[in-house]
Amino acid sequence: MSRPLRIAHVSDTHLGYRAASRIDPATGRNQRALDIERAYEAAIDSILKQDVDLVIHGGDVFHHTRPSWSSLRWFVVQTRRLQEAKLPAVVIAGNHDTPRLRISGSAFSLLELALPGIHFATGYEMAEFAFPDLGTMVTAVPHGALTNPNPPIADPHPDYRNVLVTHGFVPGVAKHQQEPGEEELSSLLLDAAFEYIALGHFHIHGFASAIAAYSGSTERTGWGDHDATPGYLVVTLAGDGAPPELDHIPLPARPMVRLPAISGGERPAREIADLVLHATTAHGDPEAMLRIQLNDTPRPVRREVEAIIKRESLAIAWSLEIRPPREEIFYPLDDRSGEAELPSLRAMFDEFVAERVEPTREASFVAAVRERGGRVLDEAIAAARDTEPAEAAGT
Repeated sequence: MSRPLRIAHVSDTHLGYRAASRIDPATGRNQRALDIERAYEAAIDSILKQDVDLVIHGGDVFHHTRPSWSSLRWFVVQTRRLQEAKLPAVVIAGNHDTPRLRISGSAFSLLELALPGIHFATGYEMAEFAFPDLGTMVTAVPHGALTNPNPPIADPHPDYRNVLVTHGFVPGVAKHQQEPGEEELSSLLLDAAFEYIALGHFHIHGFASAIAAYSGSTERTGWGDHDATPGYLVVTLAGDGAPPELDHIPLPARPMVRLPAISGGERPAREIADLVLHATTAHGDPEAMLRIQLNDTPRPVRREVEAIIKRESLAIAWSLEIRPPREEIFYPLDDRSGEAELPSLRAMFDEFVAERVEPTREASFVAAVRERGGRVLDEAIAAARDTEPAEAAGT
């Protein structure tokens, strides 16, 4: 009987994500970008203490297909520590890492040179990596391979313990808002007789089947991740048909908190703002990202409240967002925290439909406007993400 195999399964590090326009005074860089980098560093720190045999990254290493130099450098510096510890590692590309145009090239072509001891599967084909000392074969199916006309079919090797890693959405795993560019994982891939299937894409950790699990993300990337606990998995494979044992290792992350909703009613903006500020102070964590829903408040008054909050909340909250009482639209893997033009455009569209179309049109017409208009905007956002410029301070 082979000895148990311990795998550090990490995913969705999203290096290069930035939001909230808060600047780190020591570096002049976006604070959330630094939070994301420090989360990856914390993951590597922790993995090196876990006595694991193998490290697997399930994709979305970066938040953009053209990562900034700072993101590339951080990934090389931290991942090189795995090489120095002689820990074998496999890294695949997720949908955020994979260019929409196949001929455009990828940053991973440079990373393969900078990290020769790391096994990368970041293109459009499935790859297999054998680790004879561990008696293990890792079949790596990057996002690009899922976009081919014929879905990939993986076959386990009879002479090895077999592990599969891929990046996509398992239908029915949880309530999920579809993200542009994501791929649904085929049952042909998931039903193979592997001992463990390491999944990336969904930011909340847990089993997707008896042998497949999401590791979750190492930090939150928007309010769709409110319920996520950032971290990674240590997976133990005991062999002899025993199911994989998961141990979730949490990582430090900036708190993300929804405060109780407030009803504006007939109150003036100043009074409503004071209620919001009082609730924020009572929460008592100036390092937290906070969101509060403001009900029964006319739009002009709400805008005035937002202006007051923007001026007066910096000393008592890291960020404070006022939300109108419409249905939240969650994008777990996208940057939609109010900092960039394109996400605010999506919010403006939703508000326009709610205020101008919904009151005067039939439900079927409203649904069609939401679906078609939202799809066009999402495609534009995805296209813009592929041409994202290098990171600049405050962006």
